[in-house]
Amino acid sequence: MLSWLFPWLSSKTDPPPAGMRVIPCTALDVAAGRDMVMTIALVINARLDAKILEDTLWKLIELKFPRAGGRLALRNGVYEFQIPDTFDAKTPPAVFTVEDHPETFHSAEKSRPKIPSAPTAFKAPSVVPAPALDPFCRSGTYPKTLDDFLKPNVPLLHVHVAVFDDLTFVGVTSPHIALDAIGTATLLAAWTRILNGDDIAAIPSMEWDAQPFASFAPESNSSSNVRVMRGWFELGWFSQLFFIVLFMLRLIRDPKEVRYCVRVPKMFLEAEKQKIMEDLKLRGSSEYVGSSDVLIAWWFKTIYTHRAASNTPIHLHIANDLRGLPLFTQDAPLAAPYINNAAMTIPVPPISVNAFRSESVGEIALRIRRAILTYNANLASARAHLGWLFTGSNASKTLFPCPPGAEFAIHTSLRSAKLGKLDFSGALIGEEKARARVVFVHGMASSKNAMPGHGVGIVHMEDEDAVWMVHSMGEKRRGKDSAEWRARV
Repeated sequence: MLSWLFPWLSSKTDPPPAGMRVIPCTALDVAAGRDMVMTIALVINARLDAKILEDTLWKLIELKFPRAGGRLALRNGVYEFQIPDTFDAKTPPAVFTVEDHPETFHSAEKSRPKIPSAPTAFKAPSVVPAPALDPFCRSGTYPKTLDDFLKPNVPLLHVHVAVFDDLTFVGVTSPHIALDAIGTATLLAAWTRILNGDDIAAIPSMEWDAQPFASFAPESNSSSNVRVMRGWFELGWFSQLFFIVLFMLRLIRDPKEVRYCVRVPKMFLEAEKQKIMEDLKLRGSSEYVGSSDVLIAWWFKTIYTHRAASNTPIHLHIANDLRGLPLFTQDAPLAAPYINNAAMTIPVPPISVNAFRSESVGEIALRIRRAILTYNANLASARAHLGWLFTGSNASKTLFPCPPGAEFAIHTSLRSAKLGKLDFSGALIGEEKARARVVFVHGMASSKNAMPGHGVGIVHMEDEDAVWMVHSMGEKRRGKDSAEWRARV
């Protein structure tokens, strides 16, 4: 009787929908940019057959990655993936939209953005504004927010293809709560294998009910001794207010966000690395740095050198893919593909603006390499932090990347995803024998509560000659004008 009069007193819960298999989102899913919608965009140097692309993607999801064809739902207060038992025209594995342009990309519209490139002989790093590729990589109806994906029967994947006589744009959009960048790259790699005629039985799959992080979920009555994930801060209400006020003041002073494409030749990176290694050898040190350490060190030294002298600490976070670490069953890496979120960050001990200005690229690269080595040498701590994240409501807590008065930067690298090596030749139109290769990779993000991504950088791809990165910052942080900025690099 009371339940009828006061329905909120009832313990009744909504059952899962018919025809759907259900898997709850993990703590990593809901903690990692939950409100963000991501697009990975590929620019391919040929006209491709959109029907072949759509048919092979449908086949891949249906037979190998059914969770990629799922829907996102918030049921009984819990985010979950609802995976259709079968896919059909009313319940497709993805939304696939196509625009066909019977012309070359620049033939009719001179105002179309230029795809960044550089001659092979160009050996110095170069910086250009990031091109506005959104209209070619997202349909006009793509879901822009997490709320859009929570509507009934909205697939997790939205693929938009814009076909020109000389280029094809392929944009893959999904909510970050469902896929991280490496997960999307895993799908893309498997997709191109099917396109090129590989036996689908030989392509590794992800089972619909895969839950590799289940062992980190503690018992309901257990507690974790770890207070928070490494490098992130759980602030009190006053510190949160102070952080937000300082952050908003920086945005008021420098409100316009600009994004730059940075092309760093591999010969340049190798030469810088060689100099650092020779210096370490002369000092009798057995330490080393990798080319990625050098890339991060060179770039952040470049962008902070022009800043006024300051002791402001910069908290640098380096995204780290957990899939290859011995954290899972029998202390081994993941044996099967996993497209959902599987990354945390490695914190580099704070580096002041003055240190970025005064220290060499080699000294900064060593700071980064030492932080990575420290992280990998203590995987028990990584397990403990996963345990903290999976305890109670910790995943929904707001964590801050630095304390008030400091600044932060986040660096992500997709070099291991090898997006620049994806081969779409199997979708070429006609009997053309040339390889359909990726000539540029770009990324876009949107959110209901979008904030400028000052200090966020991503290595999107590498080709035979260079590493390509996109970095976001405030317009005033780049210098007085673009010519001056480019001169610094």
